[in-house]
Amino acid sequence: MTILSAFALAVAAVTSPTETPAQIEIPDWENSVRFELVASQTPVRPGDALALAVLAELDPGYHLYGPEEAFPTATQVQMVEGGPFAAGEPDYPEPIRRDLSGLGEYDLYEGEIAIRIPVSASADVSDPAAAEVLLRYQLCTDNACSAPTSTTLRLELPVGRDGARVRALHEKIFGAFR
Repeated sequence: MTILSAFALAVAAVTSPTETPAQIEIPDWENSVRFELVASQTPVRPGDALALAVLAELDPGYHLYGPEEAFPTATQVQMVEGGPFAAGEPDYPEPIRRDLSGLGEYDLYEGEIAIRIPVSASADVSDPAAAEVLLRYQLCTDNACSAPTSTTLRLELPVGRDGARVRALHEKIFGAFR
C-alpha cells in the first residue's frame, strides 16, 4: 500500500458518511499561536530584580495544556542557563478546566496568556543583555494535536549603569507582579 493510499484510508476512517475529505479542516499549526518575550523594565542595571513574561496569543478553537498536565505535553518555560539572568520559578496563569469531547477533563489555556518569570541581572551584565527562554508546548484543537514542540524565545535588553533611571514596561502584564 502506498503512503497516499494509507492517508486516504485514514481520512476516510475519520470522516462521517456525509463529510467528504475536502470538507475536513486541517489545523493551521504554524500560524494559530504567536509567542513573544517581554520585560518589565528598561534598561536593566547590574543586580536588578525584574520580570520577563512569555506572552501567547491563541486563535479561537486552539489551546495549550496547563503546566500540571502529564499528557498531552504540558506548557513549560525555563530560562536558558549561562546567560546574564538568574531566574526564579515561573508564575503560570490559572488554566481553565474543560471536558474535551469524551477524552476527559483537562487544564487548558485559550486566548491570551502571560507566563511571568522573576529574574535578576548578574552584577557584571553587559550591553545588550540577552534573555533566552525555552518554551515547550503542544498546540491542540478539540480533535487533534500538533507534535510536541520546543522553541527558544530571545529578547535583547539595553543595560544601564548603577543608579540609571528605569522605565516600567507592560503595566497590564507585570503590575501586581513587581
